[in-house]
Order: sequence, then C-alpha cells, then structure tokens
Amino acid sequence: MNGRMFSDAMSELDMKYVAEAVSYDRSRMSRMRHLKPVVLIAAVLAVLALCGFAAYEMGLFDPWFRAPSADPIRTVQSAIEGQAGKEYTLTVRVDEVKVDESETERVVKMYTGSDLARSRGWTDEYLAEHFVVVWAKYYVEYDHTETFRKDGHVEQYFYLTEDTETGKWEIADSTSPRTSAPEG
Repeated sequence: MNGRMFSDAMSELDMKYVAEAVSYDRSRMSRMRHLKPVVLIAAVLAVLALCGFAAYEMGLFDPWFRAPSADPIRTVQSAIEGQAGKEYTLTVRVDEVKVDESETERVVKMYTGSDLARSRGWTDEYLAEHFVVVWAKYYVEYDHTETFRKDGHVEQYFYLTEDTETGKWEIADSTSPRTSAPEG
C-alpha cells in the first residue's frame, strides 16, 4: 500500500471512530486485566468444589457422620450407625465395639514423639491421657447403583482423641477396613 492509498482510506473514516479513539479510556482495560485472575481463581474453586462433591457422592470421599460422645465406644457406634443414613447404604448392623487396650498402647508408642503427632498438635502427654483405639466389627450392605463400595463384614480400628475442654471423644482417623463377602 502506498501513501496515497493510505491517505484515501483514512479520509473515508467516519469522524465518530476518530473521536472514540481519541477519548479511549485505558483504565477500563486495566480493570479488566485485574479481574481476569479473580475470575480464574473463582473458576478453579468451583471446579474443585464440584469434583469434591462428585467424589463424595460416588463414595470415594466418605467422612464418618460424627456424633462426639463422652464414651469412645458410643462415638464409634454412632458413626457406624450413621452410615445407614447415607442414600447408598441399605443395611448396617453393628456386631461388636470395644476399646482395644493393647492396640491403644501400641499406637500411642508409635505416635509418641512422631512428626505426625506433632503436626496434629498431639503432645506425648496428650497421647497418654486422651487417645484411645476402638475396634469395631459390623456388617454393611450397599446399593450398587449408587456406590462402588463392597458389601460384607468389616473389622475396623478407629483412632479417637478426647477434647480436653468438653471431655467428648472424636474420631481422628480409622484404618482401611477388612471386609469379607456377604453371608449366604
């Protein structure tokens, strides 16, 4: 394109566009540039929330319904019975729940002075006085149109800590269950 063609093309521009270009507000674009990271962060959080909800619905992430109690056995029993309230659980039957003194002693020794105990705020004194292992044996049956979990008999250890202010026991963790095929 030579100079003359350019000049002719420019003369055909409507003055309205020239006026808009002269009065263009760059601050508007600057605000938009700052808004992009906020929108991106919101989108990432929404995706993570949806993935978490989907994992929960599929039974991949399955927190225990916790009803802390002054009795560690009652805390575990209510957590297991709380599984019956989930839409994918057909049957739950608690067979036995008891404090396992030898497992408690073993786990307290294992946690004493450990990085895991420190990361959870458990001092050696706290573990000695406010930590207990509860063993439970129960049977559970699931609706397999709702979850991929296996039915059967479960033996499971629950690790409980006592809230020193309320005196109530809460489930801090549990082992992976040992399951067997359903009877009959």
